[in-house]
Amino acid sequence: MRTLHGLEALRCAGALAWAGVLLGGLAGCAGERADLAWRSADVASSQGLEAKRSMAMEGPGGAAGGPPADALADGDVSPEEQVTLARFEAARPDRLLIRNASATVEVADARKALSELTRVARDLGGYVGNLQEQVDPLGARSVTAEVRVPAARFEEALARAEKLGKPLRKDITTEDVTEEFTDADARLRNLKRSEQRLLAHLAKSGKLRDTLDIERELTRVREQIERIEGRLRYLSHRIAFSTLSITLQESPRQRALTPPDTFSTGGVVGEASRSLVGFALTLWSVLIWIGVWSAVWIPLALLLWFALRGRHRKRELPEAPRDSQ
Repeated sequence: MRTLHGLEALRCAGALAWAGVLLGGLAGCAGERADLAWRSADVASSQGLEAKRSMAMEGPGGAAGGPPADALADGDVSPEEQVTLARFEAARPDRLLIRNASATVEVADARKALSELTRVARDLGGYVGNLQEQVDPLGARSVTAEVRVPAARFEEALARAEKLGKPLRKDITTEDVTEEFTDADARLRNLKRSEQRLLAHLAKSGKLRDTLDIERELTRVREQIERIEGRLRYLSHRIAFSTLSITLQESPRQRALTPPDTFSTGGVVGEASRSLVGFALTLWSVLIWIGVWSAVWIPLALLLWFALRGRHRKRELPEAPRDSQ
């Protein structure tokens, strides 16, 4: 009977062990499925964000008909920031040029002319940026303003600025950035394709080490994408908005008939007195230096004097007569 009870106990223990193994396997499968579901959700979220960003970049000219990129921007931004890369690419010309100009205009009142220039910039869809104002010794005012206007209104803005007064100088510069923009755009497209491939590998990756390597490479690629996109946005803004540096200079005023500095006897006496005092101070400083260094130069002078005196005495002594044979 005891043997039978022992066999029954062994069978129960074996059954319990098999049940534990099965439960552990089921728990491991459930954990793997949960981990796979979490990774799939992460990849889907990343792809969803990428799709939203692509739709925003396509703008009104995109194939998907997504919302324009400027609808994602803040409402309180400058006109320059409202020009997005997507809108620029939709109507990109054959040559990409950055046009700037600088002009000097002589006006009667610099501040009134500046107010008129500000109004002109707003009418053309631009704005006035940096300002620099200075006044010469005769009271003539000069104001230098940096005006940003859309490139399509460049000539009109320059012509209206010259009408504020008498044009004195005008310089126009043009920079062709077509090659740089095209190269950056091509590198951006290649990096985005690499990003999509990395996302696909990330979805299929089953090992933790491979997942970490892919995420590290994905971070590096996205940093390059953001850097190139920032450069393209900067070029787009510079192309879409031209810069005009306008100097509003008032007419030179006449000088007084009498010179501003007249002769004054008291002034001459004061200047001569200051010069005499300066000479006395310099002489006194020299005497102080000589007195302080007397401990060095007096012994040297005495040694030199005794050496010269002894040599002179030797020359004055008569030679002794020689005995005649």
